[in-house]
Amino acid sequence: MKLPTTEDRDPLSIGLSNKSDDDVLSLLLHRQREALTAVEDAIPRIAQAANALQRAAQAQGKIGYAGAGSAGLTALADCLELPGTFGFPPERMRMLYAGGAKNLLHLAGTYEDDEEAGQRDFRDSDLGEGDILIAVSASGSTPYTLGTFHAARAAGTETIALANNPDTPLLELADHPILLRTPPEIIAGSTRLGAASAQKAALNMISTLVALRLGHAVRGHMVNLVADNEKLRQRARRILQDLTGCPADAAATTLEKAGGRVKIAALMILRDIDAASAEHLLDGKDGNIRPFL
Repeated sequence: MKLPTTEDRDPLSIGLSNKSDDDVLSLLLHRQREALTAVEDAIPRIAQAANALQRAAQAQGKIGYAGAGSAGLTALADCLELPGTFGFPPERMRMLYAGGAKNLLHLAGTYEDDEEAGQRDFRDSDLGEGDILIAVSASGSTPYTLGTFHAARAAGTETIALANNPDTPLLELADHPILLRTPPEIIAGSTRLGAASAQKAALNMISTLVALRLGHAVRGHMVNLVADNEKLRQRARRILQDLTGCPADAAATTLEKAGGRVKIAALMILRDIDAASAEHLLDGKDGNIRPFL
């Protein structure tokens, strides 16, 4: 019986114990590079998915992520990072993870076999029409993740799927299927290696493209960041100085008046206006500061 790629054994893995540390690590890196090549092949599909996510974000829709095991962890990382990096409203983010939060420490595999739990978690998420659900599954056939997609289809929720095997149920169900055709893993079935690298790269590309189009990333800066620690407050001041040419003390003072919001502070300086007026101007451009720069 022919195994799916994510379960097959890489012929180069045989005899690894007889190789030097450098040779083993070089092979692992080579396979990671090959996995990223699969992402390059999927760029047209990734662009379509990003456009769908952008539409949902502009329409104030909710953004959901779904997955199990290591693929679910990859999805979880993207879900958690978007609010802090690009200012996606956390109240509009949803994470559907097999087994829930209690399963994040030990990753018991039994939860991923429960398709009904996926459907139930979707219903509890309050996702519906106008929202979007992004699922990650290396195999493309994880029952829990399929359950979330069956429920999403019934609710009229748009779907994006990332999988590493072709012709799989998840890709067939998705409105925007993304096949990341990665090679067999050096450790057969351990998809936290090459497959996960490809998944992470694709998710990064989707969210970064959307952030650029929405004006959350401008001139190489995360202008919509949430500055909730000293490192990020310093970064916000540097961004403001770069965008406006203001001195450091003016950047710090204006950011304080703007409640730490870089885009509001930038407009206050560029237009010599108060925070309320800056908010009004920015709202007129759907939060995109690029037209004012």
